[in-house]
Amino acid sequence: MNTLKQLATLPDLRNEAARRPLIGVFRDLRGIASSLHNRKSYAMLFDVMHPAYLPMLAKVAEAWHDQVDVMVSLLRFLQEFCHNKANRVNFDQSSPNGILLFRATSDVVSTYGRRLIAAPRPAETEIYKQRYKGMALSLSVLNSALSGNYVCFGVFALYNDPCLDNALDAALQMILSAPVDDVIAYPKLSKAYFGFIEIFFRNHIKSVLALDTNLLMQLMNAVHEGLQASDPQLSSLCANAIDHLATFYFENMGKDKIEVHNLNKHLTAQPNLFSSLTSTLFNLLLFGAPQHHWAVIKPMLSLMLASESSFTSYKDHLVSTQTPENQKALNEAFTKLLLDVQRSLDSANRDRFTQKLVSFRVAVRSFLTL
Repeated sequence: MNTLKQLATLPDLRNEAARRPLIGVFRDLRGIASSLHNRKSYAMLFDVMHPAYLPMLAKVAEAWHDQVDVMVSLLRFLQEFCHNKANRVNFDQSSPNGILLFRATSDVVSTYGRRLIAAPRPAETEIYKQRYKGMALSLSVLNSALSGNYVCFGVFALYNDPCLDNALDAALQMILSAPVDDVIAYPKLSKAYFGFIEIFFRNHIKSVLALDTNLLMQLMNAVHEGLQASDPQLSSLCANAIDHLATFYFENMGKDKIEVHNLNKHLTAQPNLFSSLTSTLFNLLLFGAPQHHWAVIKPMLSLMLASESSFTSYKDHLVSTQTPENQKALNEAFTKLLLDVQRSLDSANRDRFTQKLVSFRVAVRSFLTL
């Protein structure tokens, strides 16, 4: 703490003499934070960091944004500090500390993300070290903060605090700057990248649907590619994002909400969105590798209920590709699949449909021809 105190008093943090002390301090703090497993011990570290040193983190990100060693040590500490493992980040009901922690996190991610995007693209041999490593860590930090369950995010809009919007915007800019092929090539980046998209669709659907249609379609194209990735964890994250979108549409269609109007506007501009997702999911289930099966099953019911016409079109197309004998068997299999399935997304109906999908796949693959 003495070293951190001395660093905080420096008039210019971008001082070569401060490089090694900064890296050392953040590594030590990360080690301390990783050893804290309960509310009391975590609160002790938080009280040390706030208000004396938390604001300093964004200043370090601003001053050292182009130095990988400093930024990696800072982001790794912040990733551990924001991680609510064992529910340790648990403040009193009247405490603003959760909001203050997220605000400090947002400042770092926004500052670094803005600088990262503005920097020229590095050479291909250096691109992971110079760009994607920091991007992956930044997204991981934000994922921990967004899913930590210690912030009521509605407070920020209520009091016109831009820190949530700034963090989401920085993350989106980073995501949209990275080609999906590059993302999938780097496992740590892909987990952070698709992890953010899943959290974004799960907890901030209003912000998702407020995006420009072109930006939303870029996200959906990334989800579509990730769904077909060889890593089942990526497939699962993308399938969950689809489920969140389809569930929202099914449960809110016809309601006079700005989010619903925005989604309808997107679907008008891209009428094939749900049908392409339906085709991909069923094709992965019927023809894909075994590791995809459980991942793609989850969004199928919500997607079918959100767009029954997409399911009907896929079924008719698949039947038309089969021999007359197989057409009859396939129609019978689809009829059995839909038998007793209700227009509901409660857990019992989801479980029932999941079991039916597994049986459907086994039955259909025994005679289906490509």
